[in-house]
Parts: sequence; C-alpha cells; structure tokens
Amino acid sequence: MTTACVLLMCCVLPGAAPLEAGVARASITPLEADIPTQLGGYGAREGKPAEGVLDTLYGKVLVLRQGDTKAAVISVDMCGVPVNLVEETLAKAAVSGLTRDNTLMCASHTHTGLEGFALDRRNIAGNPNIGIFSEAMLNFVVDRLAGALQEADKNLEPVKAASGAMPLPDMTRNRRGADCIDEEMTALRLDREDGTPLAVLVNFTAHGTIVDETDMLASGEWAGQMQRTVEDLLGGGVTCLYANGAEGDIAPRRPEGGSHYEQAQNYGRRVGIAAGRLLQGLESETVSVFAQRVSWVALPPRKAAPDFLKIAGEEYKVSEEQLALLIQALFPDTAPLYTLRINDFQMVTFPGEPICEIGTAVKEAMRDAGIKHPCVASLTTDAIGYILSPAEYARSGYEVTASFYGEGLGELLLNEAKKLAAVTAAAPNAGAN
Repeated sequence: MTTACVLLMCCVLPGAAPLEAGVARASITPLEADIPTQLGGYGAREGKPAEGVLDTLYGKVLVLRQGDTKAAVISVDMCGVPVNLVEETLAKAAVSGLTRDNTLMCASHTHTGLEGFALDRRNIAGNPNIGIFSEAMLNFVVDRLAGALQEADKNLEPVKAASGAMPLPDMTRNRRGADCIDEEMTALRLDREDGTPLAVLVNFTAHGTIVDETDMLASGEWAGQMQRTVEDLLGGGVTCLYANGAEGDIAPRRPEGGSHYEQAQNYGRRVGIAAGRLLQGLESETVSVFAQRVSWVALPPRKAAPDFLKIAGEEYKVSEEQLALLIQALFPDTAPLYTLRINDFQMVTFPGEPICEIGTAVKEAMRDAGIKHPCVASLTTDAIGYILSPAEYARSGYEVTASFYGEGLGELLLNEAKKLAAVTAAAPNAGAN
C-alpha cells in the first residue's frame, strides 16, 4: 500500500509577501431554481424531495494566498461531499493556482442539507434510499460554488491571524457508548489590516442529527444557526465557515422543548455564542507560518461489514446484489488527507467520518509537535464512509456497517494523518515527502 504526498506551502519570512485572504458565499439551495432537492442523512426519507426551505443552504469560500501559492477552504451545508463536486467546481471556476490538491471542501453534515450521493457521478444505483444522482442538483451547486470561488479570488487582501480553543461541556455524547467525547471547540480568525474580522473558521464535533427523517425543510441545522450567530456577534460583514470534527460516533445532546428545528436553532445559538465570545477575545498577529499539504492514501480492499444487510442495509433498502455494485462504484481506491497550518492553528482533514478516538489521537500528535490549537475536520473532499479503530470495528453497530474498507481502515488513516500532521507542525518549510 503506497501513499503519495504533495506539498503546497508558503511561509512568511522577513520581507516576504503577507498572507492574503478572500471570502465569498453563495446559496446552494436548488429549490431556488425549482429543482427537486434530496436531503441527506436518512434513508427513511426514501428520496422524497424537500418540501421547502427553513433557512438558506450556503457554500462559503475562503481563498488563501502567499505569493504564487494558494489554498482554499470551502464549507458547504451538505451531508457529504463527493470528490467530483470539488473537481467540477474547480474546472468551472478556473481559478489560477487552485487544484484538487489544495482545495479542502468540508461538509457540515447537516441532515437537512443536500444529499451528497445525489451529486455523486459514481452513484449508479438508482436507489432513492441512498439518493439518486441528479445532474440538475449537481450543475446548480457547481455553478454557485464556482462563482463564489472566483469572487473570493478577486477580493484577496492582506490578513493577520488569531486562533484559540475552549471546552463546551455537556453538549455532546458518544452514541456508541464509548468513553471518548471531544468537547473542544477550536476557532481561527483572519483580520483585515484595519483589525476588523474578515473570516472565521469554527471547528466543533457533533452530528447534524437534531432533526430526523420527518423533517423535510432544507436547513443548515444547528451548524447553520451557529454560523449566523457568530456572524451577528462579530459584525462587519464577517464570513463564518464551519468544519465538523471527528463526529463518527458523536451526537449532539438535544435541547428540550419546541420542534426539532427550534431545538437545532437553540443548540446552534449556544455553540455560536460561545464561539463568538472566544473569537472576540483573541488578538491577531502577523502570519509567520502558512503551510498546506495533502496525502493521497491508497485504501484497503473494499468490503462490506458482516452485519451490513441486517443494519444499514435495512435502512437504505440495499440488497446483497446491489451492495456489491455500490461498494465497487461509490467508494474510491484512494482518498485525500489534508493539513492546513496558520501560525498556532493546524487542521487535519479526513475524507469520511472518523470516530472520536481517531480524531483526538491526531490532535494529540499535533500538540506533541508543538501546535497550540489543533483540530480535525471530517467529510472533506470525498465521503468514504465511517472510519473506526479495529476494536470499535469488531463491536459492530451502525457505524461499522457504513464502513466499507474493513477493520484496518481506521488504523491506516490514523497513522497517515499523524505523519502528515507531525511533519507540517515540526517543519513547515520542508520539501515534499
């Protein structure tokens, strides 16, 4: 099994160009164009289209540049991100310097956002319980995101950076009953030269499952409300992006009272108020380190978990014959791990849903390498399913049956992520591995 690693890096040195950033947002709500819109997350919806819009689904773009080196972070109100969405967005936008190797597209994992499999050209199953591929949905989202990428790239300006972290206790639970719960919220703020905030990135770990399969209005769920709250608190037209953490086994603790949507808004406001206060208390500095790397990992042979048909197969109405087709068609041979570092902030991403213990192990590796504010993002630039440790894989359960590379996947990606994180933390100026 081989790993290809590509380095895209820049570091601010005396006299070097400053880090520049540009932001933009676009609605990615296909209902605006009367396109039937499949919502992600629950097979029990059986592909029924959304019945309306509670709040706008957004794609938010942050482009970073120092000299000739660029990277982009895109947060989307989707359940998952297929890699072709990234590729087609980049091709449509045709922004110089941006490629699949330096574009991190992060799904919030809202379960009232867009169904990622509906935008996935690999999805040839025609199964409404997992989502039916929609050319109209895909083209709509690609057009909107490409326009936002172009806009952000045109509006680059020098920035300083600040980052911080704080615990949010009693907001989440481990839905597999494991001891691991990552309560840490991490945030990055990028300020204009006049000190006003241009963009912020918030990382907190929780599924977007305060809603359930009966909720049929498009919504960013709690993460969408969190971002609106942060933007309102900071003001000045700031753009808040969100990257979910290692949420594979982490669920939100549902607030009491009201509808599911009201509970999600309540939860999002609580997280947003905490994030806003954290961000307001930070002091920005000149960016002395800016680094980005990607590692394309060769994945283990694809295989279904022993209990798939009994657990996930029942929810998604997948037969044994269809299962073999889906595994080969939907899930790739390679997938990317990314890392992005700005001063004391470093984020490592996974192309699926890692469980908490994998995320915390990667964060610990970054801390051991001297990073003050590490974080992990899930569901970035592809969606390969759940990523579990061998011990958790052996316990079975829903997450295992939605994992498609066997018991060794989690250990493989954990080791590769730790290596990627450590080399970037310890030697941001090093050459390609």
